[in-house]
Amino acid sequence: MIVIIKELSKFQTVYLDLFSLKRFLLRVKDSDVFNAVISYTLMRDSCLIIYQVNTDILGTADGLIFPIKEFRNKNKLFEKGKRGINQKNYEEILKQHIEDFGFETDNLGFYLNDSRQTVGSTFYVGNALRRLKNLKEIEKDGKLQVYYVAHEVGAQLQEIIEGLEIAVPELKGCITTESKHEYFDEFEIEYKDINHTRLFNGNEQENVFKYLLLLILQECFAVTWISENYDSSIIDRDFIDDYFLNRFVAIRIDSIVDSLINLKENFASQFDELANNGKGELATALDVYMLSSFDKVAELRNTIHYDDVKNFYDYFIEDEVIINLTEILNLNRTIFKCIEEFLSISNIPSQY
Repeated sequence: MIVIIKELSKFQTVYLDLFSLKRFLLRVKDSDVFNAVISYTLMRDSCLIIYQVNTDILGTADGLIFPIKEFRNKNKLFEKGKRGINQKNYEEILKQHIEDFGFETDNLGFYLNDSRQTVGSTFYVGNALRRLKNLKEIEKDGKLQVYYVAHEVGAQLQEIIEGLEIAVPELKGCITTESKHEYFDEFEIEYKDINHTRLFNGNEQENVFKYLLLLILQECFAVTWISENYDSSIIDRDFIDDYFLNRFVAIRIDSIVDSLINLKENFASQFDELANNGKGELATALDVYMLSSFDKVAELRNTIHYDDVKNFYDYFIEDEVIINLTEILNLNRTIFKCIEEFLSISNIPSQY
């Protein structure tokens, strides 16, 4: 349970965000699927919280390490504002793949589930690390530099939790955990590599469109995995489980839908092809969402900041049903299905 401290809601929100995220990360740290496909999404969420605590509460983010700032600010599904920036990002990531693995080899990597659906790609990781190129270097013990960044992020999360407990003693003990988590049965990831020319085989517009779809696809799978595989393994779920799920889904679906809207506006013919490939399912699901949930979720998305306005915790304790999870998760499945079938990675032959 959680004891509601109305006058300290800003600090309690930070504390609850950190606590729920930390508990989730501790529960899934040994999951192969999480580490391969979901971890970079949660890395960004963690960096976002750390960044906002420093800017909204401490007043400056100057002391933060470079990767935390970049993960928070630069890892987006669709870049707005500057013409051609999505194409530039696509070209940078593809160039890095070719430099690392060669031009005529199977230089793109994909993660497939037990139904041979594509659930992630190295292009998503490349998007996350495109401004942090030093993180791909290997250390003497064989671990990527990003491994150490993840440890630094975890340490800072814990440091903020402990700092809040000292600064606001009322927070310590206000959360008592009730739920438990059992190890869940996971599918065994299948790895598939293909040459870039077999996927990115259209004009510049078509290739950038596919690149952006890969990013959205992996975000959709993260929502599905956390709301189904992870959430179903919780025993005697508590307030924190519901809070974490609602917050994660609201933030992710807002980003996913926003990206689809931008694709529809900037890649009209390609988007029509995607929608038609799904026999109208995507357009119908989006229309329902736009009428019933879009405004509410967009409002909640802005509560990631810890300023003096109403925050996510305030919404959560006021409303018994903060968002229509069933509708939103159905939309997410539809988006995933349409993109996965449109790209059809599993049907693209490998060279080796």
